[in-house]
Amino acid sequence: LDDTKNAGRISGQIYALSTLGSIIGTFLPVLVLIPWIGTSRTFLVFSLGLMAISFLGIAQIESSKALRMLWMPILLLLLSWLMLQGPLKNTQGQIYETESAYNYIQVVERENTRYLLLNEGQGIHSVYNPEEQATFGTWDYFLAASFYNSPPVDPSQVSSLGIVGLAAGTIAKQFSQVFGPIPIEGWEIDPEIIRVGQQFFEMSEANLEAIAQDGRWGLVHSDRKFSVIAVDAYRLPYIPWHLTTQEFFVEVFQHLEENGVLVINVGRTFDDRRLIAAFSGTVRSVFPTVHVVDVPDSFNSILYATVQPTSFSNLVENFAYLRELDTDPLLLDILARAIEHSQPTPSSTTVFTDDWAPIERLTDSIALRFLFQGSLDSLR
Repeated sequence: LDDTKNAGRISGQIYALSTLGSIIGTFLPVLVLIPWIGTSRTFLVFSLGLMAISFLGIAQIESSKALRMLWMPILLLLLSWLMLQGPLKNTQGQIYETESAYNYIQVVERENTRYLLLNEGQGIHSVYNPEEQATFGTWDYFLAASFYNSPPVDPSQVSSLGIVGLAAGTIAKQFSQVFGPIPIEGWEIDPEIIRVGQQFFEMSEANLEAIAQDGRWGLVHSDRKFSVIAVDAYRLPYIPWHLTTQEFFVEVFQHLEENGVLVINVGRTFDDRRLIAAFSGTVRSVFPTVHVVDVPDSFNSILYATVQPTSFSNLVENFAYLRELDTDPLLLDILARAIEHSQPTPSSTTVFTDDWAPIERLTDSIALRFLFQGSLDSLR
């Protein structure tokens, strides 16, 4: 600016250029570069772009100086090329990694068990061990759903399953092993995760239809009614808000059979159960009965919501009934664990709706309280 008469025009040009840069910086990486060349190379492209602008500025003032400094981008390009030859992460036991439009995906194998990790890798989204049916994690407890209904409930009465948050198919595999080749529809928003599940987790059951769609949209447009609908769609530590509302649970209710059951995985800490209370209040505004089971040695609880009014004693009686039959040992083990770790259903007046669902704020509050109480040692 060498003339104050041009101040307005030049300021406008700067703001116009800034706005254009914001638009490019927002949409180009997400819609073009990351799906095309991945996150690391996207950082490199933008870094080199900023450096190129700097060199153009230097060249306009002193071209010889710009030429003398060209060794810097050349060296950075060489170093970047060498670094990009290896994996993005060097996680112990990692056998595969990739990036999708939605996630950074890892497959890790330890002691003959494969784990699906996403993004920061803080949570396990699927487990597969060809020699072991039980996972001893949250997935096992979905098998207990139908046995909250009035006894006697035979395993043959579990005739279909819908899964919102299929991941690499752990729940689908266990249901197929225990209840046979029942029809299963599984919705997973990331098609790359479905491919990884088929390649590394033996997600090849003929009775499973893996659908690359948002779970709520897919469920609403399904023409099937299910014995069980499982909701396990975390992007840690959050549950997508549109899977937490009264309107969503009405849609679930409408897609369940007469004795159907909703099962949903909910997070908590050891002394903060506000999320469970909020879900219980919301779900009970649609379903007559909600049961809670804590998954031991974890930050998870499982909520079971039944279409018919039910009681905890039903689960106990069905367990006793099935022990007298030729019942799959995994199912008996899960029912015993569900009975042992059952919790009282909290009373709550909270009802999340499509218009009001502050799930992120509540989750953040729980996480911050956990952090400031000095509970991080429990994660080790």
